Amino acid sequence: MRCLPLPYAPRAVLVALLGLLALPACSDEEDDTGTPDAGQQVRDAGTQNDAGTDAGTDAGTQDDAGTDAGTDAGSSAAWPVDFSCEGKEQRTLTFNAGQEQELQNAVNDLAECTTLQLGAGTFHFNNAITIRQNGITIVGAGKGTKGEGTGGTASTVLDFSNAVGNSNGIDVVGKLFTVKDLAIWNAKKDGLRIENSTNVFIQRIRTEWAQENQESNGKYGIYPVKSTYVLVEDCEAYNAADAGIYVGQTRRAIVRRNVAKQNVAGIEIENTKYAFVEGNTAVDNTTGLVVFDLPGNPIKGTDILVVGNTITGNNRPNFASVQASSSTVSQVPAGTGTFILASRRVELTGNTWGDNNTVDIAVLSGLAIEPDPTQWQAGFFNFNSSDVYVHGNTFIGGSGDSVDNGTPDAERRPLGALVYAVYGYGAATQGVTHVEHLLWDGIDPAPRNETRLNGANICFTGNALPATTQASLVDFDLQAVSGHLRSSTPKLPEAWNETRRYAQGAAPFNCSGFTPGLALP
Repeated sequence: MRCLPLPYAPRAVLVALLGLLALPACSDEEDDTGTPDAGQQVRDAGTQNDAGTDAGTDAGTQDDAGTDAGTDAGSSAAWPVDFSCEGKEQRTLTFNAGQEQELQNAVNDLAECTTLQLGAGTFHFNNAITIRQNGITIVGAGKGTKGEGTGGTASTVLDFSNAVGNSNGIDVVGKLFTVKDLAIWNAKKDGLRIENSTNVFIQRIRTEWAQENQESNGKYGIYPVKSTYVLVEDCEAYNAADAGIYVGQTRRAIVRRNVAKQNVAGIEIENTKYAFVEGNTAVDNTTGLVVFDLPGNPIKGTDILVVGNTITGNNRPNFASVQASSSTVSQVPAGTGTFILASRRVELTGNTWGDNNTVDIAVLSGLAIEPDPTQWQAGFFNFNSSDVYVHGNTFIGGSGDSVDNGTPDAERRPLGALVYAVYGYGAATQGVTHVEHLLWDGIDPAPRNETRLNGANICFTGNALPATTQASLVDFDLQAVSGHLRSSTPKLPEAWNETRRYAQGAAPFNCSGFTPGLALP
């Protein structure tokens, strides 16, 4: 877990600053009433940025080009197969509840191209189901419904409540792995962990922990990592202490029609090339959807297509463990709809955001969590966020009016504390009662170049907004804001004046995406 260092603003200053501020009560209206200072009025001016100027550099080699991603994005049928059971002996082994030991014995001696058929009911395990073979399928009778810790006549629940500590539920390394139609309950660590695998199909799986908001819950519900060609569809994930559905360090993934609720992060795409995220519901998490790269990883994430998702009401208090969390998720303020960090060539269209207390979308530089560029060398210096195209979405309103649910923590969630402080001042003196729909930290490109007001090529156009919306995007200029707040006497007016607000359709954020574009499936 990497702490957000914010080197420009000592945390002691932030703590003192928060003690002086109380965010005024805000109305439910989306209108930014009042007359801002001249420097803070909605910006319609600026120089049109060149769209997609660094797309070729970020996209990778021609073999990994963005146009290729669109071909594979929506259909796993186009994926090559690294292993096949065709022409090989195939067998099916059937187990019912009460035969857990027989199942574990069979797993220990598993031959390739075997299907494990699990009957309806509840299976109790004291250790992980560990798969280290190719061509394996695990299929149950159904995933059941939320809160169902006991399998029924049409559902299979694998209960790990009494398993040894630090063990996963199902733990897989293999080629051509399929798991479907079952629930994983109370895993001690990760519910379904799949690593270093290819051609992975995860369908109609439910992962869940019985208790809400518990730091001791497992970190990840569905967790394919360091893999290639991964499909996660029609699944559900609840109460994970990091991410409900995670795809990380992976090449080519489809995540569609899933439900993620009551997790810290609902859906997380990390250091991944070519991901198609479609038709998911991420509601009642701390943050609904996270797309980011972390330093020290050799995979430079790129080409993420986010289509038709519902990302609303993600205001759950952050219950991730600061010590155990392996990502920045423990520092995300409650009420964050979508968090994009150190990411490039990300397109978001046809989605719905609203009622996220902090912000609908935040776009941040990787330098906000690791300011030393050399730490990003493994991923070809992948700290920059660039080419983020937000168009054709619906913003229903009700967001940005209670940053971090009104309870910021400068030690654990310093970015949220900064935003809370600045917008507390804005509400009290400027009549700006909501964080805009998209907040950009203004760091990339670094160092900041004032002649290119949108060097990161963030495009926000053609979205349906509440009728009262004036500004839809804010350049928060995190580095400058932090500088004004680092002294023993924080300078809130000066910090506020560093932020710039833009209406939808105003230059320089009225660009039209990046080249080559991501092809819709």
